[in-house]
Amino acid sequence: MGRRSDGAWLMERRPDKGLLGGMLGWPGSDWIDADAPRPTGTPPTSADWKAAEGEVRHTFTHFHLLLTVMTASVDSDEQLLFLGHNDFRPSDLPTVMRKAFDLIEK
Repeated sequence: MGRRSDGAWLMERRPDKGLLGGMLGWPGSDWIDADAPRPTGTPPTSADWKAAEGEVRHTFTHFHLLLTVMTASVDSDEQLLFLGHNDFRPSDLPTVMRKAFDLIEK
């Protein structure tokens, strides 16, 4: 979860098809089977990304999801989707993304 110095959050719009289709969320890697090696994807932008303490657990109808949440202060000129501090409402996020937000806000 990236955040600029002005308080804006780095977001992504999920693909229209699939889980959480078309919804806003935090940028992330592909979701894979728990028995597979964890993805080492490329972060959405250069920053000093650090793992938050703990993990997010969420159950969908047909599988359990465990998320490692990475955080960073982001100052980027890249064309990325940022949602301003005054426009961001955690309650607008899908439940699994809200859980990630709640983890870092503890």
